Amino acid sequence: MFRGWFVVGALVLVFGAAAVLGFGAIFRAKSVAARIDAAAAGILAAGMAAVGLGWAPLGVVPLGAAIGLVFLLFVVRIVYQGSGAAGTGRWSAIYGAAVAALSGWVLLSASSGAGSVSDHPGHQLGIILADIMGALLMLFAATGWLLGTFAMPAESKSHAVPRLKGVREALMAAGLAVALYAIS
Repeated sequence: MFRGWFVVGALVLVFGAAAVLGFGAIFRAKSVAARIDAAAAGILAAGMAAVGLGWAPLGVVPLGAAIGLVFLLFVVRIVYQGSGAAGTGRWSAIYGAAVAALSGWVLLSASSGAGSVSDHPGHQLGIILADIMGALLMLFAATGWLLGTFAMPAESKSHAVPRLKGVREALMAAGLAVALYAIS
């Protein structure tokens, strides 16, 4: 599906870096919930790097199972966990579930478009517009993660996002923006 070398390179670089940061965050996490969150983010980013490499048509079942497992994990956290610490609250789980759902859509679109790009069913006007709007929203999300990580004013009452998590989430959002734009 992703035919341009620039798009493939960007997807592999961005998702690969997010996967390394996600798996590295497992060792720095202080709680079990934070370790599970970091592992889920690492698995999701590694799966999306595989999609960027063009493995979606061949590995749609294992990649879909991994993305589905991560989505299910976030849904369970939404249902059974109240708002706790800043990194493990309900809003964080809702955002994680949304990212997993968008990743599943990218996998589905990339696996069904293995032949000709114009032949797969995702190329209808409504879906193209939804993909482009999703790409713009993920671009804004990446910008927000970077601003929340590096540009918090000292007099602000909010807490800055930890650098490792902020960069990892910004990379994941930027990668999804590129992927959604590429499938549109």
